Parts: sequence; structure tokens; C-alpha cells
Amino acid sequence: MTSKSQLEHLNSSHQSKVLKAAIFSRFVLFILSILWRTLLAPYDTSASLNPTCRRNPPLPSPLLPSLGSAIENGVIWDSVYFVRIAQCGYEYEQSYAFLPLWPACIFAFSRTVFAPLDTIIGYRAVLALSGYVVCNVAFIFTAMYFYRTPMLHCRLPFCFALIQRPYSTHQYILRACMPCFQLVDATI
Repeated sequence: MTSKSQLEHLNSSHQSKVLKAAIFSRFVLFILSILWRTLLAPYDTSASLNPTCRRNPPLPSPLLPSLGSAIENGVIWDSVYFVRIAQCGYEYEQSYAFLPLWPACIFAFSRTVFAPLDTIIGYRAVLALSGYVVCNVAFIFTAMYFYRTPMLHCRLPFCFALIQRPYSTHQYILRACMPCFQLVDATI
């Protein structure tokens, strides 16, 4: 029979592996998405359409527009709306389908952590970069909670999905996993 400290050490070792795997998977998927977008033409051709905001004046051109454009190439499908809402607010009726938490996080990161990059790569690229960071940090925390919850209750390892794009899914999965972990942890 193993002692409690041995189980805690084993669990800590596994959590470290999960954390490393989550971070490594984010890095690999980021590189693969850049490679994929470089080699092939984008399927979502509407993503490159970026009219100026209805209420805001046009932004000045960045120092490194090609780098900004490369970052913006990852803004596709629904993330176009999230970045647009973070940049311009809720301008059109169809944008009300997207909840405000994700654009608010993107906006907050772009105005604080990544604000110095504004003049270098452009504001929309900073918003996209903020979306990537928030998305991937939420994924890493979700992976930890996904691992810890079944380990508390069932002693079973977990499996995590490889989600990369800056969507709101990661934040909502994180908010769903945290209470489950707290509930299971409190009952043990």
C-alpha cells in the first residue's frame, strides 16, 4: 500500500507532466498554424476584410505591417467577430450573438500587457495576439482542472482536446471545469 505522501508526489509529478504537455501542445499548434497559413491560401476569405470602425477614426499604420498581417492571418471564422467587437464594440446586429467576456479580455490585454506593440505591429494584430494569449492561458488552466478533477474522484487520467484558435470556448470550458473540481474537492 502506498502512503499519502507518495500519492501526493506522484500526483504532483503527473500535474507537472500535464502542465508541460499543455504548454508544449500550445507551442506546437501555434507553429503548425503559422506553417499551414503560410503554405496554403486561407479558406475563410472574409477574414481579411477589415473596414475601419464606424465610430473610431482610422488607426495609424504600424512599423512592421508584414508581421502584423501574419498575426492577423490567424483571425478567422468567429474570432473575426471577437476581435472586431474588442476593437470597435458592438457595431452591428449580428455581433450581439457573441458574449462580451472574451472581447473584454482581449481588449484588456491589448491595452495593458501588449500596449507597447501597438505602434509596431498595429492595433488589430495586438488584439489578435491578445486573443491567442488569453485563449492559450485558459487552455492550460483548463487542462490542469481537467486532469485534477477525475484524479480526485476516480483516480483516472484525462485526455484534452487540441483547440488553438482565439475563441471564447476556452474561457467557458475553464469556468465549467473549475466549479466541478471545487465540488469534487469539497466532497472528498
